[in-house]
Amino acid sequence: MSPQNSAALPATAATLAPLALVVDDDVNVRGPIVELLKLHGMRVIESCNADEALGIVQASLPNLVFVDIMMRGKPEGFDLCWKIKTNPATSECYVIMLTGLGDQGDVEIGREHGADQYLVKPVSMTLLWEIVAKLGVIIRPADAAGH
Repeated sequence: MSPQNSAALPATAATLAPLALVVDDDVNVRGPIVELLKLHGMRVIESCNADEALGIVQASLPNLVFVDIMMRGKPEGFDLCWKIKTNPATSECYVIMLTGLGDQGDVEIGREHGADQYLVKPVSMTLLWEIVAKLGVIIRPADAAGH
């Protein structure tokens, strides 16, 4: 695990910034997503496997989670998504599955496991940010949301 919190932001802004978790076993896929989110002021944590990611989700309660489906080891992304969405403590995390599996059956499995969005790689960073930006109400900081 290599936590990537926004050290450049003032402490109050860093505390209030939405938190995203990017889960993919390929650093070349994670890297651009992490940089994009940081560029837009989000705090970001990275994980390379679903087991580690589940612990991070339970401890950090991110606003947004990007999950690859096919990763080395078990569980896979579908299982991680299911565990996030069926746990009352983490079910509010917005999960975007970002994967190379693009068959309609895979998309349906992703939705059955609770994915809020299902995107097929490669995805342009422009499109990815447009999707995240539309989630403004969902990923706003807890203080602004009145929680």
